[in-house]
Amino acid sequence: MKQAVLAVLVLTALLGVRGAEAAVATAWFTDAEVEGASRGKRPAVAVHEAPGAVGKGVWLDQPVAIDNPLLRGGQGYISFWIRPNWNGNDGKAHRLLRIGDGRNGLLVEKSAQNVLRFIMASPGTTTASRADVSHWRAGEWHHVVVVWMEFDGKPMGLPLWIDRVAVAGPIAGGTTFIDPGALDDKRIWLGDSMADAVIDELVLRNDIGPGHTDVVYRDYFRTAPYSAIRIDPEPHRVAADRRVVQGHEKQFGLEGWLVNRAEKMTDFTARYGCWGDFDAKPLIKWSTSDSKVATVDENGLVTGKTVGRCTLTAEFRDLTATYELEVIPIEQPDLCLAYVERLPRYLDEGDKKGPAVGDRVKAVAHVYNMGFRPSPAGVPVLFELFADRNRNYRIDPGEPLLAQRQTARLGALQPGGQATLTFEWRWPSEPAWVCVTVDAQGALRELCEANNQRWFLTTARPMWWGYIVEEMERFHRERTINFVGSFSTFDWAQAHAQRTELMMRDAVYPSTSPDGVRDSIYLDIIAPKPEIFAGDGDFRDVPQKPELNRSFWDGGWPNHEINHPLMYDSGVLHELGHTMLALPDLYGYPVCEHRVYLKDERGAFYAGGPLMPFITSWKCLPRTRAAGFVPCNEGYSSLMDACHLWLDESNAAKIQHFAGFRGQRFWGVQGKFVPKQNALVVLDVNDRPLPGAAVYVYHVTQNPIRDGGAKYFHDRAKFVGNTDVAGRFVFPSRTDGAWDDAETDTFDGAIAVSNPFGGAERDTAGTPSVWSVDGLLLVRIVSGVQTEFYWLDLTEFNIACFRNRDVGVYPIRTSLPPSAQPTPIVRPAIPEAIRRENLKPVAVVETTELTVRVGETFTLDGSRSHDPEGQPFVHAEWRLREGEAEPHEVTGLVYTGKATGAGELEYVFYVNDGLRVSEAVWVKVQVKE
Repeated sequence: MKQAVLAVLVLTALLGVRGAEAAVATAWFTDAEVEGASRGKRPAVAVHEAPGAVGKGVWLDQPVAIDNPLLRGGQGYISFWIRPNWNGNDGKAHRLLRIGDGRNGLLVEKSAQNVLRFIMASPGTTTASRADVSHWRAGEWHHVVVVWMEFDGKPMGLPLWIDRVAVAGPIAGGTTFIDPGALDDKRIWLGDSMADAVIDELVLRNDIGPGHTDVVYRDYFRTAPYSAIRIDPEPHRVAADRRVVQGHEKQFGLEGWLVNRAEKMTDFTARYGCWGDFDAKPLIKWSTSDSKVATVDENGLVTGKTVGRCTLTAEFRDLTATYELEVIPIEQPDLCLAYVERLPRYLDEGDKKGPAVGDRVKAVAHVYNMGFRPSPAGVPVLFELFADRNRNYRIDPGEPLLAQRQTARLGALQPGGQATLTFEWRWPSEPAWVCVTVDAQGALRELCEANNQRWFLTTARPMWWGYIVEEMERFHRERTINFVGSFSTFDWAQAHAQRTELMMRDAVYPSTSPDGVRDSIYLDIIAPKPEIFAGDGDFRDVPQKPELNRSFWDGGWPNHEINHPLMYDSGVLHELGHTMLALPDLYGYPVCEHRVYLKDERGAFYAGGPLMPFITSWKCLPRTRAAGFVPCNEGYSSLMDACHLWLDESNAAKIQHFAGFRGQRFWGVQGKFVPKQNALVVLDVNDRPLPGAAVYVYHVTQNPIRDGGAKYFHDRAKFVGNTDVAGRFVFPSRTDGAWDDAETDTFDGAIAVSNPFGGAERDTAGTPSVWSVDGLLLVRIVSGVQTEFYWLDLTEFNIACFRNRDVGVYPIRTSLPPSAQPTPIVRPAIPEAIRRENLKPVAVVETTELTVRVGETFTLDGSRSHDPEGQPFVHAEWRLREGEAEPHEVTGLVYTGKATGAGELEYVFYVNDGLRVSEAVWVKVQVKE
């Protein structure tokens, strides 16, 4: 029976039919076990083996052909590890893998331009996805994944992943991918005489489901060339107690040793789809040596059973790691350094009105006993001030002490008791670390030893974190442990702030120093405040207002529950991206619905067409370095996209470059430091400069009616021009006067905007709003008769500037062919009726109050809406803001829905003429049983 089933599966794979069991195959040299995979046969030709990523690989010194039973034209996936015998900057071409030929097929190569190229060709059209690999070094392993995919039966994009990062993923422009029926040879050819590399762990897939981040990550982890593994007692990347509390849980993770570094193989987060969903956890086997002392589940979550010691073991492939567990009793004191204030506070820290060198300042340490036994009197608290000589946002050994150490002693504290200790010091002439430590020598036996120290830079920005008193007390009273190893909400809050700091330090600093991020944050107060986690700048409902100027507070997270105390809450990290970094959501970008009103030469919308297809599922295309998803339902800069818990230098400049400027939102003025002279360098399909191409740059506009989904692009570019002989398009100092009319292009609403490129006499609707939409750009490039679109946020210029030490030069690698003649600029005609003044359209609803019953179908009619100049609406939308009814939103003038629960429904309705948006109309519907 088993043989019959296997025969059916193999036949299904050979026929290319969809099916999870038949959707994966591996090469004969793939050693890692891939679930459901059929294994290819070793070719008859002699191949040269070499040490592989796992087991043995194949030395690519000649073309090697392998069968490819899973090849499909619309969708496919190829994953492999490559160890080149050359440096990535050698200026030579190395062909690694191909199917078919240059007219109809697929090619992966390192080009002479030092770029890894993934090329998909069909008759008449070539699409290339690629990334600079000049940093590669001979003898190092790299994981490469190439994907071609369709959506709704149409060709979509070509994601290219390198070492778990989606480095590129251009839309295929509606072209046809490989036509397997026209291929004379459907085999995969590995290498040739110029490849000079070892390939290993080849995995083929033809059905990767609605999203493939999880597939890429699992293929990476199961095949990574780890030489050793080790158990990680601090898997959340911040300080955690290394012991287990009796009757409670502690999360452990795993690290893999890769070449000369250890990398995280696990993560643990709640809320949102995030990195923790796509790690190595299913591939790890956990056990303990004594289940009477402690047990462990399949994800490394240990439960302490009784006080004692035992061994925790993790197995991954043929690697094993152990860790000696200690289970401790819960009935102990726990001194927790909740936060450290810095006094005095200044009216506007944003304007750098801080202390002068030599001024006396104070550090006020707030210490709580968050344990379940009294703490004795006399426990020392140490104050130190260290110079930040290395300027790398961490205290390093050898950084000098600037002030004499000060020691104070605590009195006895009952459980829940608190004390404050004040240290006076003089403001230094250079950035310094303030470090406060409780019980530095570890003399007190206590419950958690990971919450006794706080440190922050003197130049750091103070933050306030609010909490609900009842939640704080319940957390301790019900003995709910957190991943720090304590029963303190203070620790849980501090850990989220520290994780954000860590992302900034590890992801941003390496690629931006010394001119990048110069600020950091610290929690200056953790104080009671109802209904909010982080301060929101509005204290009207706060019974006791802090004695601080409101400029210390930022928009925050309106949620007052701890989602999962043993995990990071991705939602909170996301909101800290707003609060600490002022990064915006980019809902509706690019094309999940009508948000792009650009039209082609025939007058048809690009959106929904082959060059800009609608995407209805956020899982359809991958996260990328450039700007969240390409394209997707909701666009985020990388740190905001599911919090991007995997840390990568691509996050550089997503957190911006805040050298010397902090306003009311401190870090929220992304465009202020974009270099004033910016240029795109447009490269053609062969990575050569593309001269004479027509470039149109559109800025996103913010709909003032609501935030979510309210960003859109109108069909009047802000900057227009041609690339020069070097393929450069230099942004002009002024917007396009022949197209962009400041007098008629008025921004609806009172959101202040600035023009990072400078020079405009006044800001207009399309000027990037660095407060609200991150200066998002849509770039249309035309070469001859072919057009491509690129989504670009202004911070990409920062990456290019600080990484390459160039002045705002950003490369765009297109799939466009060169044109023999310069491509002319074409501007759609602006109707005379709106040239002098374009008035808002008027939204009209017949009935704004209505009473219905549960289950009853009702209609809301906005068809009498009109535009003063007689322009047709490009968009009309109804959205349910309060209550229970279906559907929640409707695109069009008329809403027909059904109430699903009693109460009040509240709808908002507006219309858009392509440039301006109407005032909102609010409709209330009373629903009775």
